[in-house]
Amino acid sequence: MTVKTEKLIYQIRQAQHLGQSIVSLAGLTDLNLVYAFATDTTLVINCRDYESLWQLDDAQIQLRHAINLAGLGISTIWIEKGGQLAYEF
Repeated sequence: MTVKTEKLIYQIRQAQHLGQSIVSLAGLTDLNLVYAFATDTTLVINCRDYESLWQLDDAQIQLRHAINLAGLGISTIWIEKGGQLAYEF
């Protein structure tokens, strides 16, 4: 593996870890998620089913609170279903 590839893999793992940490801090670990990752400005959560999608819609305040508790500058949250953007808040 090249150094660039190793760096990219590391950054992806960090983004996944951060996304999962936010979901956990928000108390939403029981949802049926495909993945969650976060960049400096955006949290992306992909749901397996519509039930999880709707629960995340109801959990907007919990997610924002978790982001604030973690001291992150994330301002956008994308919720996806099947890899397609369902809504943004």
